[in-house]
Amino acid sequence: MENRSSEANKEQLKGGESEISIVDIINMMLTFWWFIVILAVLVGGATYTYFKMTSIPEYKSTSRVYIDTEAQKTSTDVNTSAITGTINILPTYIAVLQSKTFLDLVSDDLDNKYSVSDITGMLTLEAESDTNIIKITVKNKDAHVAYLVCSSIVNNAPNEIARLFGGGSTKLIEYPEEADESEPMHTARNAIIGFVAGAAVAMVIIFLVNMFDTRVKSKDELVAKYNLPILGEVPNLQN
Repeated sequence: MENRSSEANKEQLKGGESEISIVDIINMMLTFWWFIVILAVLVGGATYTYFKMTSIPEYKSTSRVYIDTEAQKTSTDVNTSAITGTINILPTYIAVLQSKTFLDLVSDDLDNKYSVSDITGMLTLEAESDTNIIKITVKNKDAHVAYLVCSSIVNNAPNEIARLFGGGSTKLIEYPEEADESEPMHTARNAIIGFVAGAAVAMVIIFLVNMFDTRVKSKDELVAKYNLPILGEVPNLQN
């Protein structure tokens, strides 16, 4: 009987050491809520300050051009494969407008104030879904520079596409404009992300510290953890 009782107690001890419930985790977090708040505020504030001090406002100028092909010009049915063919070839048109040869023309048009690498860093070209339209976006810390570069690309694109693709041509849909306001820097959003990340890190620290802390801090904790009776308690004689 004693052996069985001893084995049962051992099983209880093993179970008490390994089991941890959601309630236990919640209690951990509630106990150290102040640590979570402090770390979340510190990380969120540091993130906000970093992006506020390092972010440079950018201005955007955009334009849209419609790509027209000889196949579409000769076709009377707008639902024919001509449109699909043009959509499929849009990446080729974009590659041409991103090529060094074309951007050299743009640089020359702007009196070589901006190199090809400068223009490449400002420029984004993307095909709009299921259309023959290419969206041209130019971003720069100077609104006027963004406008000038976008305008030059739009002005030089038709001749370059006609030169390379014969019957291909471009039609301007949206004229570039000089932006009055800079693009949103999302400083507040980054601060919120930092706040949440700080809180998450604090929770992980609290969980790990409690997991590796094997000390029993009170008789109630001992009873709750191991479900064993308390035979006696030694008073704290240091007080």
